[in-house]
Amino acid sequence: MLRPRFEDEDEVYIPEIGDNESDYNDHERTPHSNAGIALGWSALEQQMFDMLLLNRFAADDQELLDETARTIARLVETFEAHEIARIMAVAMMSFQLAASEDKSFEDEYNRYKEYIKKHPEDLEEI
Repeated sequence: MLRPRFEDEDEVYIPEIGDNESDYNDHERTPHSNAGIALGWSALEQQMFDMLLLNRFAADDQELLDETARTIARLVETFEAHEIARIMAVAMMSFQLAASEDKSFEDEYNRYKEYIKKHPEDLEEI
């Protein structure tokens, strides 16, 4: 699936963190949006929704945003924090796999499943 990309990099949302790293304080951030203020969001909630809502992929696609929100909710319901971190790491490595080896994570996973069907003795113990 191709994701929409902005032509102008100035349209990409990057949170402002001050002139230097010492200016940045997570606990003093305030909501940026009227909705965040009306909903009484904490700094953590605002940061979370900044990352979710104000990105170049979800900005123009409500269906993608809804799917992303459902995925996040399902991950949190299903997995422990360390498992979510592992999933995130694998997802990032899948981008690297595509970029450096021109391979698809999905294709490689499907190849693995087919191999295991034929060679069940090689299944990794979980």
